[in-house]
Amino acid sequence: MNWSASVLTTVFSDTEPTIIITFDSAKYIFNGCQNTNRLLMTFVDATIKMLNVVGPPGLTHYLASMRLYTYRDSMRVKPVEASSYTTTASPPRPIYKDENVTVYALSISSSPDSEMAAIATDGAATSDLSALDIPSKRKREATPDSPRKRSSNQTLKELMEDPDFLPEDLTNERAHEWREHVIKTMFPDTKINSPKKGGKAKVSKPVQQDNGDGSANVDDSRRPRATPPKGFHMQLPTFSCTSDVQALAYVVIGPRVRGKFDVKKAVELGIPFGPLRAKLTRGESITFKVKRGDEEFERTVKPEECIGPSETPGVIIVLDVPSIHHIPDLVSSFKDSEFYRQFLSKVPGTSDNYAVRNIFHLCGDNVLGDERYKAFMKEFAPDVNHIVASREHCPDPVTFTSAAFNQLRLSELDNTMFPVPKYRLDPEKEFSAIGGLPEKIHIMASNLYMNMRPPAPPIIENLPGDGDRFHQAVKKSSSLDLSPLTSEKFAAARLNVTNAIEKGIDVPKGAGVGVLPLGTGSALPSKYRNVSSTLIQIPGWGNILLDAGEGTWGQLIRYFGTDDTSSPNVWDVLRNLKCIFISHIHADHHLGLSTILTKRRSLNPLPTEPLYLVTIRGVNMYLRELSDILDLGLNDPSGNGVVQIQSEAVHYRRTEYATGGMWQVGGNEPWVDREVFKTVDVYHKTRCYGCVITHVDGWSIVFSGDTQPTDNLVRAGRGATLLIHEATMADEQEDMAKRKGHSTFGQAITIGKRMKASNILLTHFSARYPKMPPSGLKPRPGGSKEPTIAVAFDHVNLTIGNMWKIGYYLPALQQSFCDTIEGDDDEEAAAAIEAVDVDLT
Repeated sequence: MNWSASVLTTVFSDTEPTIIITFDSAKYIFNGCQNTNRLLMTFVDATIKMLNVVGPPGLTHYLASMRLYTYRDSMRVKPVEASSYTTTASPPRPIYKDENVTVYALSISSSPDSEMAAIATDGAATSDLSALDIPSKRKREATPDSPRKRSSNQTLKELMEDPDFLPEDLTNERAHEWREHVIKTMFPDTKINSPKKGGKAKVSKPVQQDNGDGSANVDDSRRPRATPPKGFHMQLPTFSCTSDVQALAYVVIGPRVRGKFDVKKAVELGIPFGPLRAKLTRGESITFKVKRGDEEFERTVKPEECIGPSETPGVIIVLDVPSIHHIPDLVSSFKDSEFYRQFLSKVPGTSDNYAVRNIFHLCGDNVLGDERYKAFMKEFAPDVNHIVASREHCPDPVTFTSAAFNQLRLSELDNTMFPVPKYRLDPEKEFSAIGGLPEKIHIMASNLYMNMRPPAPPIIENLPGDGDRFHQAVKKSSSLDLSPLTSEKFAAARLNVTNAIEKGIDVPKGAGVGVLPLGTGSALPSKYRNVSSTLIQIPGWGNILLDAGEGTWGQLIRYFGTDDTSSPNVWDVLRNLKCIFISHIHADHHLGLSTILTKRRSLNPLPTEPLYLVTIRGVNMYLRELSDILDLGLNDPSGNGVVQIQSEAVHYRRTEYATGGMWQVGGNEPWVDREVFKTVDVYHKTRCYGCVITHVDGWSIVFSGDTQPTDNLVRAGRGATLLIHEATMADEQEDMAKRKGHSTFGQAITIGKRMKASNILLTHFSARYPKMPPSGLKPRPGGSKEPTIAVAFDHVNLTIGNMWKIGYYLPALQQSFCDTIEGDDDEEAAAAIEAVDVDLT
């Protein structure tokens, strides 16, 4: 039974470490990170029927908080939480076990008051990259039960039958049982209207209803959703963190493979062919009759008489050590436990029970250089491979190399509008600067592959189709090899822009306002486009983020970088973030939100002003639930946390903010002293809002969210300086756009013209158009009353004043994209389209 381990992602700016253990019959993933939700959706579409999700206390609460935007009826998800019973029992019990692996979990606590050892041996200062580690929720004492808390003597079913049932009143076991019930509703494992053999499936028309939280109208015309239980759309019970900040370490033990069957010895012993030999291979003794001459007698044979010694099971250890304060508990967890102590061995082969082959070290800042940690690493046998993920000691190459290569080429056209993503090919600190490390130490890199059986040293696996042209190009000292036609079109485009400037370009109001698309795709990330997010940068005031799909934080880092000697860097942008607007509950518009909020809480010093979050009830609610396990900064009494505002409270038809009731805002909030922020209800498959930002200097920006063409947007945004409108489908796909609650290119432009918008930026493109959407746009002649129309690309550096250039650059862009077509582009687009046709909410 051969098996292996590999590294899918490591500690880059836009990824966290993910490790995959592979058998012929199963795969095991360690660390899903921000994309856990997308991972679950992908597994369902891959026809996986059962998935165990293992993690620390709070995992079930975390999964249940996704209920308003996660539903699949063809897979069952079983959450398994590590508890003190599984981590500290003697001997410990496996947290997971099957025919391939036995997994043990160690809960590692932070001990900030522990004696400090010498930390760094290279003399370098601590980097600001420490803020890249997501902070966990601070320790919180359990609160006494309120009078409304429900008695645990009643069953959950009995409590749910109460007319006054509120999930948030549940405590202890009943609260956990409710969360598990919610997850079963999210993943019911029921095939609705399954057809009989030879028959056709009977498709029911989905029921469209409004649950009041934006979670209604599941965008899937093929599979209607079953009615959720009472209380499903209400607040989850509070999850109380009563212990120190913890991390989990995992010990993964592979199978014990039996020794080789000695056929010659079996013949000598007279063992007949068939079931008896099979019993021996299963470890069972056998008894059979043997003839010796005329005499017949019984012989008993034990397995060890004709089967060689079994192989020592291989072991992989995954250590998550977020800070130096976790080191003491990690070390004592191994040394003080009779079970875990057996994995420590300075001499190879001294333990016949297990053979540790590879250890993955996920290290926070200064951990690797800590003398205590180096001594701990050397407690393992010298033949163990130590694979280290440390932001200080790992390079930071670009992850999405195809998109970066396109951007690199376009920087030859206009290096201001198309800046090259930030990257670093050399680590900030070399391993060689740290003395006393084990001999077999390796940087954790993507595609690092380790054979566990038969054992082999780690190697970088070159995957087919992994054509990284970006890093090949940037390592060259010479310029890019552009085709003659592309060079010609680049030169013509630059000349046309120069001529237009010489003839005179009208400078619009708000010309310096930055518009940075961070994600311009729809439904799910693709090779060239991330999902929805746009950063508005207002000079002298601050930033507004419109939607925050997964990967938004990584996109910000790739654009601005983390170098605190340059400005603006990503920390400056985050500190000056004044408002986030989330249009609706669909996952591609908000999965990156919690990461943005946790990163903001890691700033040192913290911002001096609050961050205003405007969104629907469903998003506000799940963030409150997440705040039980993550420090998001909600309701921070210091005044610099997150202020949650319901989208309905700032609706454009309201003459003033509501100061009472469920939509209260609290009066004239200080963040609108220079801007007026209003929301607009638009027409999507679920409750969705656009927004209008009006500045006192006379410019305004309208954002559509996801919507079909709607007069509401026209009325609310009339005379806008800039309309950012979704254009998911091509004009010939109008029926499909209507069915999915989206707009075509032509419809988006028509809305802009009816609104009398000066500029229209099209975004949120279907995966059918991986690079260049079929816009057919042309540059606007000088003095024309027609609006300037531009197509958004990830990381294009736009301002209201330079958006007109896109029209002149389009022929050059199209030619450059034609030059860089990759063999799997069409296949990826087809796969993405298929995924889009299934509801991802």
